[in-house]
Amino acid sequence: MVVDDSGSGKTILVVDDEEHVVKLLSMNLTSRGYGCLYAYTGEEGLEQARLHHPDLIILDVMLPGIDGIEVCRLLKSDPRTQLIPVLMLSAKSEGIDKIHGLEGGADDYITKPFSLTELFLRVEASLRQIALLTGARSGRPHMLFIGSLSIDTERYFALNGGEKIDLTPAEFKILNMLVKHQGEAVSRPLMYRELFDKDPADAGRSVDVHLRNIRKKLNDAGVTGCRIETVHGSGYRILPQP
Repeated sequence: MVVDDSGSGKTILVVDDEEHVVKLLSMNLTSRGYGCLYAYTGEEGLEQARLHHPDLIILDVMLPGIDGIEVCRLLKSDPRTQLIPVLMLSAKSEGIDKIHGLEGGADDYITKPFSLTELFLRVEASLRQIALLTGARSGRPHMLFIGSLSIDTERYFALNGGEKIDLTPAEFKILNMLVKHQGEAVSRPLMYRELFDKDPADAGRSVDVHLRNIRKKLNDAGVTGCRIETVHGSGYRILPQP
């Protein structure tokens, strides 16, 4: 669809089939200095993401044709778009819909009707975290190791024996934090505050869903010499394993 690039900052893609939502977000994004792309279907959203590579995508779950969860899965499985943060919107508030969105690779989730203030706080937090993770850190150690797993915090890679493991930005942030503090229990509230810049009371069980995805991806990649364990009543830790 049409590109509105009146802002001088980051570019955000809005994918929603409700015209009034697209207009509201486009107007508020450009007023805050963001460039704005928009699409009304999942297919159009995928095309825009692959063509323009926006800095963040605001993606509705309920879309005609390909729904938002499937769009998110496709984005996160495509090397061209897998690192773009995805903030999912939905009129559904049931926990199972949030879980499906996170399992599809979404980095954050907000339900309709939403506060514009809250939405833009989430947008800014996601962009800030990506900038911190992908920015160069010259002169500082940037490789972390445990077992066959290595974390390149400068280039934003997780590797197993030199082979890249495809992780979403949220998954990378969590794994990076665990490896940095390997052997120590990292609490869920600390993850929410430090990694996602949100109050734990508002986050539900999203970290647990991300951890389930991480464990599966590490297992599928054949990572050895370490394991992630649940610390009951607290959070998670990663430990070396013979």
